[in-house]
Amino acid sequence: MAKLTSTGPRNKTGRVNRSMREAVKLLSREERFKATVAAMNTLLIEKRIYTQQEFDQIFCQWAQAKLSKPKSRRKA
Repeated sequence: MAKLTSTGPRNKTGRVNRSMREAVKLLSREERFKATVAAMNTLLIEKRIYTQQEFDQIFCQWAQAKLSKPKSRRKA
């Protein structure tokens, strides 16, 4: 798995600032997907499109629907 280097411009908290292109190159496919979902949910909550509670409720409803089926019949 690719590791993030510690060189480059730093932000106020001392963390290295990464460009989108660099981050995409360094992350695995699964990590890119997770980052995309996290970024989208953060934006939607911060812009008050929905609340954290609404997200949690929808997530739990989706999980319950999946879990009500036998594991062998669940699809991604």
